[in-house]
Amino acid sequence: MSLIPIYMPKFGMTMEEGLIVEWLVAEGDTVAEGDGIVLIETEKVSTEVEAPAGGVVVELSCEVDDEVPVGEVIGYIESV
Repeated sequence: MSLIPIYMPKFGMTMEEGLIVEWLVAEGDTVAEGDGIVLIETEKVSTEVEAPAGGVVVELSCEVDDEVPVGEVIGYIESV
């Protein structure tokens, strides 16, 4: 078992941060790789971010309406 970080992705060359619009999962939820886990909004796009790995969501580090810099960890999945 290992902790897999969920990072704020970069959707465009000029993107510096993204807004967390909605978490589609909660701590303790089981996810499969590729499942939608969070909705992110930027100046130009609103998109669903997928789980980087399967496992259990053990931490959501940011809350709805948080503006998070690109590359920052927004949560963790514990792989099983």
